[in-house]
Order: sequence, then C-alpha cells, then structure tokens
Amino acid sequence: MNDWKFVEEFEKSVAEYAGSKYGVSTDSCTHAIFISLLWEIQQTGIKMVCCPTQTYISIPQTIRHLGLDILYMNEMWEGYYKLHNSSVVDSACLFTSGMYKKNTLWCVSFHHRKTLSTIRGGMILNDNLEFTEWAKKMVYDGRDRNKYMKDDFPILCGYHYYMTPESAMIGLQNFKTLKKNNLPTSNYSQYKNITHI
Repeated sequence: MNDWKFVEEFEKSVAEYAGSKYGVSTDSCTHAIFISLLWEIQQTGIKMVCCPTQTYISIPQTIRHLGLDILYMNEMWEGYYKLHNSSVVDSACLFTSGMYKKNTLWCVSFHHRKTLSTIRGGMILNDNLEFTEWAKKMVYDGRDRNKYMKDDFPILCGYHYYMTPESAMIGLQNFKTLKKNNLPTSNYSQYKNITHI
C-alpha cells in the first residue's frame, strides 16, 4: 500500500507546479475529461457542451458516451481549450508552470509525446476538495486507495481509470528535469474536423 505514496507525491508536485490546490491522477487525459464531465452532469445537470471542430477524436467520443449533446464551434485554440457550458478544460497539449485557472477542472496529459511523460496518464487539476475526494474514488473502482480491499466498503460505482504507482514514479523522475516555461505541443490546425462524431 505504501506504493500509493508515489501517486500522492506526483499529484502534489504537479498541482503545485501548475498552480492548483489539488490534483487527481488518472490513466489518461481522456478519462480525466470523462470524470470531470460526469461531475458536471451530477452537479449542474448539463445536457450539452461545446467542443472545437478540430481536436482529438476521443473528446467528442467521450462526450457522446456520457449522453451529452455537442455544439461544435470553430475555435483556433493553442495548447488548451474550454469545453464551454462546463468548467472542464482540455489541456492535453499544454503543460507549463502556473497554467491553472481557478474554478476549472483542468485536464492534462502525460502521454509519451507530451511535455511531461508517465508513458500514459493524465490528471485533473482543481481547487475543489469535495470534487477531489469524490474523483479519487471514482477513478479507482469507487475504492479508497489507502485501504486494503478487505477493509474497504465502496459505495460509489466507479471506473478503472487510476494511475499506477509505477507510472507516477516515472512522472516524478521526469519531473526533475522539467522546465518552468514550456510551449504548447499542438494546436487546432494539427487535427482533422471531427464534427461527424
């Protein structure tokens, strides 16, 4: 169980670097966005979100899987964009110090081609303790990662979206050489139109 200390340390390091109070690690940015939108649905009852016409295809797929309608927008984004009508930000293509904006669920990617890599992973940066406590269980099968299965009694129907301690260890190692200021790794022009989804 002590291996989870690496995940907690990675979450704290990333949150401090980005400027948020909390970080919830996941196995991908797509799943970070899924969990964030699920929270929005439960808290605000949203039925629709706005999505750029040019982005990675998993984003509209995730929105559809959650049963939400999509309003596509022509947006010339660079590094990140907001899914309007929600507080969710897709920042898969930007990871730099102080980037977090208050009152958002800021989702980042640690894919092997990103600025900071855990080979595969993501995180939800936020300043909401209630969300953080809920999301940490939701990404870990509804469980408390600090308890053995025999001692845990999950009440949430969660998802298997957690970051492994091994991935967090890679992230902590790569974090040591991370620069303070980093440029976006991509923008809207590098993605096809995905409005057929």
